[in-house]
Amino acid sequence: MQTVVAHRWHLSFLRVLIRRFARNRRGVAAMEFVLLLPVMMLLAFGLAEVYVDHATEDQFLRYVHQSGDILAREPTLTTASITSILNTADQMIKGFDASRTVDIQVSSIGFKADGTPVLLWTRAAGATAVTPDVSDVAGMGLPTDTVLRFEAHLHYTSPFNYVWASTARTLSSVAYFRPRETRAIAMDGAVSEYDPNWDYIPPA
Repeated sequence: MQTVVAHRWHLSFLRVLIRRFARNRRGVAAMEFVLLLPVMMLLAFGLAEVYVDHATEDQFLRYVHQSGDILAREPTLTTASITSILNTADQMIKGFDASRTVDIQVSSIGFKADGTPVLLWTRAAGATAVTPDVSDVAGMGLPTDTVLRFEAHLHYTSPFNYVWASTARTLSSVAYFRPRETRAIAMDGAVSEYDPNWDYIPPA
């Protein structure tokens, strides 16, 4: 009999404890905050990262198009002109990484009598020049026309790299422009450094 009574008393006491625990709301808000804090921080850093990437890309693309447009307005250019355009990147691309680097390559591409594109000259600043693929401009001009090709690369790291442990990032862009003042822009005094007869049209 005593065993049954003791058992019932233990059950009653346990029910009382469960009811008290269920009614006790102290510390619930703090616990919820602790559980949600990592998610909130992840969302905050993620939104900030998206903003950094978007703002950097926007400034970079604006630099590419404005720089290419400036060069296309000149009847003649020099190697120093390309270096000067590269130097303006520090003012036009503020970004969020003080150690960012930019390299550019500017090329003039002409169209032969049969419409085949041919490289006339190319200059690079901030990196070693490589031969550009001129096939991309096929169909962009008539015979003896030219286009100016502006290629740029931005290398930067995000200020949130310590959060994501991400690597350096690279933005690349290629844009084409029509010369404004002349049919073909000369570089260091020469319109073409590779094919002097690029604009020859045979008699019909």
